Amino acid sequence: MTPDATVERPIEDLAPDWIGLKMEVEDEHGVTVGFRLGRYEKSTVDGRPVWRLFSDHPSWSVTVYGGTKLRWVPPPAPVSPTVPYPMQQPVPAAHPAPQAPQYPAGLPPAPVARSAQSWVTPPRQ
Repeated sequence: MTPDATVERPIEDLAPDWIGLKMEVEDEHGVTVGFRLGRYEKSTVDGRPVWRLFSDHPSWSVTVYGGTKLRWVPPPAPVSPTVPYPMQQPVPAAHPAPQAPQYPAGLPPAPVARSAQSWVTPPRQ
């Protein structure tokens, strides 16, 4: 990660909306690890807050303690309309748009004459 593209925040600020972000953290042995956050668990061991961070893929985890700094890459800015390849496809409408009538432009078709027999099952031929 490049220093100008990262944000450094304390582990205490970790929130569910960070899941999916690319991160770097130093473990308790001073080893820097980078991963995409898949999930996390927060607990307390001997009165000390502990976070277990799980990578998205491949599956592994790292344990860190309170006061640890997370470095992460903020999500990309929304794509502008001038970019030819948008990152997300538009969401289709929940209901289809109303369709235009199928008869020719101008007048609708003339009504069909009805009789008492036209409202019942047509006679067999």
